Amino acid sequence: MKDKNKEIKVELKPETKLPVIVETKTVNLFYGSFHALKNINFQAYQNTVTALIGPSGCGKSTFLRLFNRMNDLIDNVNISGRVLLKDTDIYNKSVDPDELRKKIGMVFQKPNPFPKSIFENVAYGLRVNGIKDNGYIEEKVKTSLMQAALWNEVKDNLKKSAFELSGGQQQRLCIARALAIEPEVILMDEPASALDPISTSHIEELIFELKKQYTIIIVTHNMQQAGRVSDFTSFFYLGELIEHGSTKLIFTSPNNIKTQNYITGRFG
Repeated sequence: MKDKNKEIKVELKPETKLPVIVETKTVNLFYGSFHALKNINFQAYQNTVTALIGPSGCGKSTFLRLFNRMNDLIDNVNISGRVLLKDTDIYNKSVDPDELRKKIGMVFQKPNPFPKSIFENVAYGLRVNGIKDNGYIEEKVKTSLMQAALWNEVKDNLKKSAFELSGGQQQRLCIARALAIEPEVILMDEPASALDPISTSHIEELIFELKKQYTIIIVTHNMQQAGRVSDFTSFFYLGELIEHGSTKLIFTSPNNIKTQNYITGRFG
């Protein structure tokens, strides 16, 4: 039996060795007396997609929120261990959470556009960060909407309310909003779970394109989706990271019987 306190690393072939962008070292998280995350060691690599899988309540979303310090907003949370962004401990007192969130964007389960125009939704983060150059803002909005594969659908209606868009378009708008402030990492918490199959396909295609420029960590309950979009997969169960490795190996020859049982649908 593997020592659960032993640091988990993915061994890549030398010719494909990639820089580690985000990492956790022996992270524990408590909600009051409830031990939600237990001794988590994890790495995500530059320009890759890592899928976090596991049954409901296993700690996936809690773990995802570590990376942009969203758990700070919850009362009675206690975190130990280290969470690193390019070797910087993001829980160090010197780190400003607002500055951190410029580097680590977040896309939530349900589309959450602001009650503003399509244009102003994407421009919001730029304006909040003090950018006043309208030419720059216009160019950045266009670029971000193009990156989110939404520009051609909305370019003639940028003044329309974001609420007039379909659910799938709203989610891509939220992705564009995250991209506008030029993050290094994009966190996605079940970004397609509330969408129809066609919109889901658009989001998955978009993830594949975005990893060329960003490191992406995605929570998903959809095993087929994890298999399609991710390079690496982490399986969580009861607050523990049971197994972490290349998606191909995790799905075809997992090391742990719990991983195998979950992937084959025997529980979860």
